[in-house]
Amino acid sequence: MKPIIGIVGIDDYSIKQKSTICIFENYRKAIIKYGGIPIVILPPLLIDYYKTRPKDANKLTSKDKELLARQINLCSGIIIPGGSKKFEHHNFICDYCNKKNLPLLGICMGMQTMCNYNNNNKNIIIENKFHNSKNNYKHLVNIKKDSKLFNILKEDKILVNSFHDYKVYDSGDYNIAGTCDDVIEAVEKKEDLFNIGLQWHPEKNYDIDLNSKKIFESFIEAAKLYYHE
Repeated sequence: MKPIIGIVGIDDYSIKQKSTICIFENYRKAIIKYGGIPIVILPPLLIDYYKTRPKDANKLTSKDKELLARQINLCSGIIIPGGSKKFEHHNFICDYCNKKNLPLLGICMGMQTMCNYNNNNKNIIIENKFHNSKNNYKHLVNIKKDSKLFNILKEDKILVNSFHDYKVYDSGDYNIAGTCDDVIEAVEKKEDLFNIGLQWHPEKNYDIDLNSKKIFESFIEAAKLYYHE
């Protein structure tokens, strides 16, 4: 049976006229293409997420966390996507997935969330625009050979796109699986079913790039295993 994959909805900074919680189409298409059923995980607070700064948002109550958990429990895998703002519910979702060994794929800001969800690490701005480009392939990432990511890709160097303005200086309780110069590009918990964060965007190249295909296939297969446990 096809596993249900929850994609965490984000406030869409590209729509300036109105507040929107959405997912980008390529996430949906990638999940469907590689054997999953996508749904959207919606944040619980009665606030305007587009207009509200994360530091100004109300703290999650136990009821808010219960509403999030009920959504997550519908799923056999979770994607925390890229975005412009990280709220408390992102941290809660990451923590919940870690405790449940629920397959988790973090992309761009999602990876940064994974490195910061349970600590006080701070992201820092990358001044070098080398790491923000519209190209399908921008730079190499060195993949550690003892990582789960290497086992998935069977490559120790891959070309990736790059759309981020921020980086993490510490991977938190995750292991570093890939780097480019001084930038952490991939993190993971090797012993989990699937618990991987990527600084680049495999969903943007899901239908043309072999490595992106391998990542989504492995994620969906892990979700199938979780569904049967």
